[in-house]
Amino acid sequence: MIDINKQIEYWQGGAFNDIDTALILINNRKFVHGLFFCHLSIEKILKALLVKETGNLPPKSHNLPYLLEIAKVQVS
Repeated sequence: MIDINKQIEYWQGGAFNDIDTALILINNRKFVHGLFFCHLSIEKILKALLVKETGNLPPKSHNLPYLLEIAKVQVS
């Protein structure tokens, strides 16, 4: 059985670290690399949400539309 709170903390912590890295890269005009870390941050926060909502480990996917769909998150 997985520890839900530890999993959520793990994914959230990774997301926060990645967004910090993205900001450093973007501020240093490394836009492509900064956007990559933005993607990673969004992916990880979605995975934290999935763990919270389902009580299961998130899928091994980097596909944001897929993660949004299974997390039942609507974006405009």
